Amino acid sequence: MLVTTASPRKPPRLDQNGNTFAPGSEYLSTQQPTPFLLKATRVLMPLLCLAGTASVAQRITVEYRDKPPYSFTDRGQPAGFLLKRTIEILKLARVEAVYVEMPLKRIMNDIQANQDELCSPSWYKLPEREKFARFSLPIHQDKPHVVLASGAAAPALRAHASMAAMMADTRFSLGVVEGVSYGPELDKAIAAMARPPIRAVISPMQLAKMVAVRRADYMLIDQEDLNWIDTKGEINALNLVRINYPDAPEGLKRYLMCSRQVEPRTMERIDQAIRQLLPELNPRAD
Repeated sequence: MLVTTASPRKPPRLDQNGNTFAPGSEYLSTQQPTPFLLKATRVLMPLLCLAGTASVAQRITVEYRDKPPYSFTDRGQPAGFLLKRTIEILKLARVEAVYVEMPLKRIMNDIQANQDELCSPSWYKLPEREKFARFSLPIHQDKPHVVLASGAAAPALRAHASMAAMMADTRFSLGVVEGVSYGPELDKAIAAMARPPIRAVISPMQLAKMVAVRRADYMLIDQEDLNWIDTKGEINALNLVRINYPDAPEGLKRYLMCSRQVEPRTMERIDQAIRQLLPELNPRAD
Protein backbone atom coordinates (compact mmCIF):
# COMPACT_ATOMS: atom_id res chain seq x y z
CA MET A 1 0.00 0.00 0.00
CA LEU A 2 1.24 3.45 -0.91
CA VAL A 3 0.90 5.94 1.97
CA THR A 4 1.22 9.68 1.39
CA THR A 5 1.60 12.51 3.92
CA ALA A 6 0.64 16.16 3.51
CA SER A 7 3.47 18.67 3.14
CA PRO A 8 3.57 21.84 5.32
CA ARG A 9 1.60 24.56 3.58
CA LYS A 10 3.77 27.25 2.02
CA PRO A 11 2.80 30.94 2.14
CA PRO A 12 1.14 32.16 -1.06
CA ARG A 13 3.32 33.70 -3.73
CA LEU A 14 2.41 37.17 -4.95
CA ASP A 15 2.99 38.91 -8.24
CA GLN A 16 4.28 42.45 -8.64
CA ASN A 17 0.77 43.82 -8.06
CA GLY A 18 0.24 41.86 -4.84
CA ASN A 19 -2.07 39.23 -6.43
CA THR A 20 -1.81 35.51 -5.66
CA PHE A 21 -0.87 33.26 -8.56
CA ALA A 22 -0.49 29.49 -9.04
CA PRO A 23 2.94 27.87 -9.35
CA GLY A 24 4.18 28.01 -12.89
CA SER A 25 2.07 30.99 -13.85
CA GLU A 26 5.19 33.18 -13.88
CA TYR A 27 5.83 31.62 -17.28
CA LEU A 28 2.58 32.98 -18.71
CA SER A 29 2.65 36.24 -20.57
CA THR A 30 0.34 39.05 -19.48
CA GLN A 31 0.10 40.18 -23.09
CA GLN A 32 -2.81 39.26 -25.37
CA PRO A 33 -2.12 36.09 -27.45
CA THR A 34 -1.04 36.70 -31.01
CA PRO A 35 -2.95 35.23 -34.02
CA PHE A 36 -0.08 32.77 -34.50
CA LEU A 37 -0.38 31.56 -30.89
CA LEU A 38 -4.15 31.16 -31.22
CA LYS A 39 -3.73 29.14 -34.41
CA ALA A 40 -1.03 26.97 -32.85
CA THR A 41 -3.24 26.30 -29.84
CA ARG A 42 -6.11 25.15 -32.04
CA VAL A 43 -3.79 22.72 -33.82
CA LEU A 44 -1.95 21.36 -30.79
CA MET A 45 -4.76 20.94 -28.28
CA PRO A 46 -6.46 17.98 -30.05
CA LEU A 47 -3.08 16.26 -30.35
CA LEU A 48 -2.40 16.77 -26.66
CA CYS A 49 -5.80 15.33 -25.81
CA LEU A 50 -5.10 12.24 -27.92
CA ALA A 51 -1.72 11.79 -26.27
CA GLY A 52 -3.37 11.94 -22.89
CA THR A 53 -5.83 9.17 -23.76
CA ALA A 54 -3.46 6.96 -25.76
CA SER A 55 -2.65 4.80 -22.75
CA VAL A 56 -6.33 4.19 -21.97
CA ALA A 57 -7.83 1.10 -23.65
CA GLN A 58 -11.11 -0.74 -23.45
CA ARG A 59 -11.74 -3.13 -20.60
CA ILE A 60 -12.60 -6.51 -22.07
CA THR A 61 -13.82 -9.87 -20.82
CA VAL A 62 -11.84 -12.93 -21.88
CA GLU A 63 -14.06 -16.01 -22.06
CA TYR A 64 -12.12 -19.26 -22.27
CA ARG A 65 -13.15 -22.89 -22.42
CA ASP A 66 -11.99 -25.85 -20.39
CA LYS A 67 -9.55 -27.27 -22.95
CA PRO A 68 -6.28 -28.28 -21.33
CA PRO A 69 -3.45 -27.77 -22.03
CA TYR A 70 -4.56 -24.65 -23.94
CA SER A 71 -6.88 -23.14 -21.32
CA PHE A 72 -8.53 -24.23 -18.10
CA THR A 73 -9.05 -23.14 -14.49
CA ASP A 74 -6.64 -24.31 -11.80
CA ARG A 75 -7.48 -23.54 -8.16
CA GLY A 76 -9.72 -20.70 -9.21
CA GLN A 77 -7.12 -19.10 -11.49
CA PRO A 78 -6.86 -19.06 -15.31
CA ALA A 79 -4.29 -21.61 -16.49
CA GLY A 80 -3.05 -23.31 -19.63
CA PHE A 81 -0.15 -22.32 -21.87
CA LEU A 82 -2.22 -20.40 -24.42
CA LEU A 83 -4.35 -18.62 -21.82
CA LYS A 84 -1.18 -17.54 -19.97
CA ARG A 85 0.18 -16.30 -23.29
CA THR A 86 -3.04 -14.31 -23.76
CA ILE A 87 -2.64 -12.74 -20.32
CA GLU A 88 0.93 -11.74 -21.21
CA ILE A 89 -0.20 -10.25 -24.54
CA LEU A 90 -2.96 -8.15 -22.96
CA LYS A 91 -0.67 -6.90 -20.20
CA LEU A 92 1.88 -5.78 -22.78
CA ALA A 93 -0.90 -4.16 -24.80
CA ARG A 94 -2.13 -2.43 -21.61
CA VAL A 95 -5.62 -3.80 -22.15
CA GLU A 96 -7.42 -4.45 -18.88
CA ALA A 97 -9.20 -7.80 -18.83
CA VAL A 98 -11.21 -10.12 -16.62
CA TYR A 99 -11.14 -13.89 -17.23
CA VAL A 100 -14.15 -16.19 -17.12
CA GLU A 101 -14.42 -19.89 -18.00
CA MET A 102 -17.42 -20.64 -20.23
CA PRO A 103 -18.71 -23.59 -22.28
CA LEU A 104 -17.63 -23.55 -25.92
CA LYS A 105 -21.10 -22.92 -27.35
CA ARG A 106 -21.75 -20.10 -24.87
CA ILE A 107 -18.53 -18.37 -25.96
CA MET A 108 -19.51 -18.61 -29.61
CA ASN A 109 -23.02 -17.33 -28.91
CA ASP A 110 -21.74 -14.43 -26.80
CA ILE A 111 -19.31 -13.28 -29.49
CA GLN A 112 -21.97 -13.58 -32.19
CA ALA A 113 -24.48 -11.64 -30.07
CA ASN A 114 -21.99 -8.74 -29.96
CA GLN A 115 -23.43 -7.27 -26.77
CA ASP A 116 -20.18 -6.89 -24.84
CA GLU A 117 -16.44 -6.36 -25.32
CA LEU A 118 -15.35 -10.02 -25.46
CA CYS A 119 -12.30 -11.95 -26.62
CA SER A 120 -11.52 -15.65 -26.48
CA PRO A 121 -8.19 -17.40 -27.17
CA SER A 122 -7.35 -20.51 -29.20
CA TRP A 123 -9.77 -20.18 -32.13
CA TYR A 124 -9.18 -21.01 -35.77
CA LYS A 125 -9.78 -18.16 -38.19
CA LEU A 126 -12.51 -19.45 -40.51
CA PRO A 127 -14.49 -17.51 -43.16
CA GLU A 128 -17.83 -18.12 -41.43
CA ARG A 129 -16.44 -16.71 -38.18
CA GLU A 130 -14.95 -13.63 -39.85
CA LYS A 131 -18.49 -12.57 -40.72
CA PHE A 132 -19.25 -11.72 -37.08
CA ALA A 133 -15.90 -11.54 -35.23
CA ARG A 134 -12.60 -9.69 -35.22
CA PHE A 135 -9.40 -11.73 -35.15
CA SER A 136 -5.98 -10.86 -33.78
CA LEU A 137 -2.73 -11.88 -35.37
CA PRO A 138 -1.91 -15.58 -34.75
CA ILE A 139 -0.82 -16.55 -31.24
CA HIS A 140 -0.04 -20.25 -31.84
CA GLN A 141 0.36 -22.79 -34.64
CA ASP A 142 -0.74 -26.38 -34.22
CA LYS A 143 1.15 -29.44 -35.34
CA PRO A 144 -0.70 -31.71 -37.81
CA HIS A 145 -3.55 -33.82 -36.44
CA VAL A 146 -2.88 -37.50 -35.78
CA VAL A 147 -5.22 -40.47 -35.44
CA LEU A 148 -5.88 -42.15 -32.11
CA ALA A 149 -7.34 -45.62 -32.69
CA SER A 150 -8.56 -48.48 -30.54
CA GLY A 151 -6.13 -51.37 -30.26
CA ALA A 152 -8.56 -53.60 -32.16
CA ALA A 153 -8.97 -51.22 -35.12
CA ALA A 154 -5.36 -49.98 -35.33
CA PRO A 155 -3.84 -52.76 -37.50
CA ALA A 156 -6.39 -52.32 -40.29
CA LEU A 157 -6.23 -48.52 -40.10
CA ARG A 158 -2.43 -48.60 -40.26
CA ALA A 159 -2.64 -50.62 -43.46
CA HIS A 160 -3.85 -47.50 -45.27
CA ALA A 161 -1.07 -45.41 -46.78
CA SER A 162 -2.92 -42.11 -46.32
CA MET A 163 -5.38 -40.40 -44.00
CA ALA A 164 -7.72 -39.88 -46.96
CA ALA A 165 -7.82 -43.62 -47.69
CA MET A 166 -8.28 -44.44 -44.01
CA MET A 167 -11.24 -42.04 -43.69
CA ALA A 168 -12.84 -43.62 -46.79
CA ASP A 169 -12.89 -47.04 -45.12
CA THR A 170 -16.54 -47.52 -44.10
CA ARG A 171 -15.75 -50.50 -41.84
CA PHE A 172 -14.64 -48.11 -39.12
CA SER A 173 -16.43 -45.27 -37.31
CA LEU A 174 -14.90 -41.88 -36.60
CA GLY A 175 -15.69 -40.10 -33.34
CA VAL A 176 -15.65 -36.28 -33.31
CA VAL A 177 -16.15 -33.58 -30.70
CA GLU A 178 -19.35 -31.77 -31.65
CA GLY A 179 -19.19 -27.99 -32.07
CA VAL A 180 -15.47 -27.68 -32.81
CA SER A 181 -13.56 -27.25 -36.05
CA TYR A 182 -10.75 -29.56 -37.10
CA GLY A 183 -9.69 -27.04 -39.73
CA PRO A 184 -11.18 -26.42 -43.20
CA GLU A 185 -9.60 -29.45 -44.91
CA LEU A 186 -10.51 -31.98 -42.25
CA ASP A 187 -13.97 -30.46 -41.72
CA LYS A 188 -14.63 -30.90 -45.44
CA ALA A 189 -13.33 -34.47 -45.41
CA ILE A 190 -15.46 -35.34 -42.37
CA ALA A 191 -18.57 -33.88 -44.00
CA ALA A 192 -17.95 -35.97 -47.13
CA MET A 193 -17.52 -39.31 -45.31
CA ALA A 194 -19.76 -42.10 -46.59
CA ARG A 195 -20.19 -43.32 -43.02
CA PRO A 196 -21.27 -40.33 -40.90
CA PRO A 197 -19.13 -39.73 -37.80
CA ILE A 198 -20.31 -40.24 -34.26
CA ARG A 199 -20.67 -36.79 -32.73
CA ALA A 200 -20.62 -36.02 -29.01
CA VAL A 201 -20.45 -32.84 -26.94
CA ILE A 202 -17.53 -33.99 -24.83
CA SER A 203 -13.83 -33.29 -24.24
CA PRO A 204 -11.02 -34.96 -26.21
CA MET A 205 -10.21 -37.08 -23.14
CA GLN A 206 -13.80 -38.31 -22.92
CA LEU A 207 -13.80 -39.04 -26.65
CA ALA A 208 -10.59 -41.04 -26.23
CA LYS A 209 -12.36 -43.15 -23.59
CA MET A 210 -15.23 -43.70 -26.04
CA VAL A 211 -12.73 -45.01 -28.59
CA ALA A 212 -11.17 -47.25 -25.94
CA VAL A 213 -14.50 -49.00 -25.32
CA ARG A 214 -15.22 -49.22 -29.09
CA ARG A 215 -18.13 -46.79 -29.16
CA ALA A 216 -16.06 -45.32 -32.01
CA ASP A 217 -13.06 -46.89 -33.72
CA TYR A 218 -10.83 -43.84 -33.99
CA MET A 219 -10.61 -40.09 -33.52
CA LEU A 220 -8.61 -37.17 -34.90
CA ILE A 221 -6.65 -35.28 -32.29
CA ASP A 222 -4.17 -32.42 -32.27
CA GLN A 223 -0.84 -33.24 -30.74
CA GLU A 224 -1.07 -30.80 -27.82
CA ASP A 225 -4.30 -32.51 -26.71
CA LEU A 226 -2.71 -35.93 -27.16
CA ASN A 227 0.35 -35.05 -25.09
CA TRP A 228 -1.88 -33.70 -22.31
CA ILE A 229 -4.01 -36.85 -22.25
CA ASP A 230 -0.89 -39.02 -22.15
CA THR A 231 0.88 -37.21 -19.29
CA LYS A 232 0.61 -40.32 -17.07
CA GLY A 233 0.62 -43.00 -19.76
CA GLU A 234 -3.14 -43.05 -20.22
CA ILE A 235 -2.88 -43.91 -23.92
CA ASN A 236 -1.25 -47.27 -23.24
CA ALA A 237 -3.52 -47.86 -20.27
CA LEU A 238 -6.57 -47.43 -22.51
CA ASN A 239 -5.02 -49.62 -25.23
CA LEU A 240 -5.08 -46.77 -27.75
CA VAL A 241 -2.68 -46.45 -30.66
CA ARG A 242 -1.34 -43.29 -32.28
CA ILE A 243 -1.11 -43.32 -36.08
CA ASN A 244 0.61 -40.62 -38.19
CA TYR A 245 -0.25 -40.08 -41.86
CA PRO A 246 1.94 -38.16 -44.32
CA ASP A 247 -1.03 -36.38 -45.94
CA ALA A 248 -2.40 -34.92 -42.70
CA PRO A 249 -3.07 -31.20 -43.29
CA GLU A 250 -0.61 -28.68 -41.91
CA GLY A 251 -1.44 -27.53 -38.41
CA LEU A 252 -3.59 -24.41 -38.31
CA LYS A 253 -2.86 -21.14 -36.57
CA ARG A 254 -4.88 -20.11 -33.53
CA TYR A 255 -6.04 -16.57 -32.80
CA LEU A 256 -7.85 -14.38 -30.31
CA MET A 257 -11.43 -14.15 -31.57
CA CYS A 258 -13.24 -11.02 -30.40
CA SER A 259 -16.68 -9.50 -30.68
CA ARG A 260 -17.04 -6.44 -32.87
CA GLN A 261 -17.64 -4.40 -29.71
CA VAL A 262 -13.85 -4.56 -29.27
CA GLU A 263 -12.67 -1.44 -31.08
CA PRO A 264 -10.17 -1.54 -33.96
CA ARG A 265 -7.73 0.58 -31.96
CA THR A 266 -7.81 -2.01 -29.18
CA MET A 267 -7.22 -4.80 -31.67
CA GLU A 268 -4.25 -2.87 -33.05
CA ARG A 269 -2.73 -2.58 -29.56
CA ILE A 270 -3.17 -6.33 -29.13
CA ASP A 271 -1.57 -7.00 -32.51
CA GLN A 272 1.39 -4.79 -31.67
CA ALA A 273 1.96 -6.81 -28.49
CA ILE A 274 1.67 -10.08 -30.44
CA ARG A 275 4.26 -8.90 -32.97
CA GLN A 276 6.63 -8.11 -30.12
CA LEU A 277 6.10 -11.38 -28.23
CA LEU A 278 5.71 -13.78 -31.18
CA PRO A 279 7.83 -12.53 -34.09
CA GLU A 280 8.31 -16.09 -35.38
CA LEU A 281 4.57 -16.33 -36.10
CA ASN A 282 4.29 -12.78 -37.38
CA PRO A 283 7.37 -11.87 -39.44
CA ARG A 284 7.46 -8.32 -40.68
CA ALA A 285 7.31 -7.79 -44.42
CA ASP A 286 10.59 -6.59 -45.92
